[in-house]
Amino acid sequence: MTVTLKKPLSVALREGTAHAHENAEGSAFMQRLMSGQLSAEAAADLSGQLWFVYESLEHAVRSVAHTPIAGAVADPRLERRFALEADLATLVGSDWREKIRILPATASYVARLEEVSGSAAEVVAHHYVRYLGDISGGQVIAARLGTLYDIEPDALNFYDFSAIGKIPPYRKGYRERLDSLMLTAEQCEALLSEAQRAFAFNSGIFAELDKRH
Repeated sequence: MTVTLKKPLSVALREGTAHAHENAEGSAFMQRLMSGQLSAEAAADLSGQLWFVYESLEHAVRSVAHTPIAGAVADPRLERRFALEADLATLVGSDWREKIRILPATASYVARLEEVSGSAAEVVAHHYVRYLGDISGGQVIAARLGTLYDIEPDALNFYDFSAIGKIPPYRKGYRERLDSLMLTAEQCEALLSEAQRAFAFNSGIFAELDKRH
C-alpha cells in the first residue's frame, strides 16, 4: 500500500537531513580544504576515498536501476568512478591503485552500500545524498581547489557535470522525480533514515581525513 506524505519527498529529505548536511558541509576538513589551509595531497586523498565510495555506490545503483523507484533517478551520466580514476591518475600517478589506502570510515560506508545493494529505497537515499550534493556544490569546489592548490582542470573531472546540461533544471527535474515516487510507509521511512545515515558516513570520512591532514 502506497502512502501520501504530508509534504513532497524532496522537501522531507531536505528538512530531515538538514542538520546532518550542515555537519558534513561544515566539517573541519572541508572548511580547512576550502580555505587553503591544506594541500593538493589532501585533495587527492579525498578523491581517493571518494573512489572507493563511488565504486560501491554505482554498483548498488546498477543493481536496482531496473526498479520503478531507482529507475526514476538512476542516470549513467551522473556516474563518477571513471572521472575519479582520471583525476587520481593525474594527482597521484598511474600507480594510484597501489598508493591509495581506504580509511576505516570509508570502509564502513562501502560496507553499508554493499549491504543495501538490491534495496531500491535505501540506494536512492545514498544516490540523493551524493549526486545531488555533487551537482549542487561541485562547480564551486572545483574552482576553489584549482585556485588554492594549482590543481589543473584535468585533475578535477569529478566535479564536471557538463554531460547533464544545465544544472538548475536537472536538479529541479531530479526533485520532481523523487516527488513522483509511489512509496509505502516503510519505504519512505527507510529512505529518509538512510539519507541521514549517508550524511553521517560522509562526515565520518571527513573527520578521519582531518586527523590525517
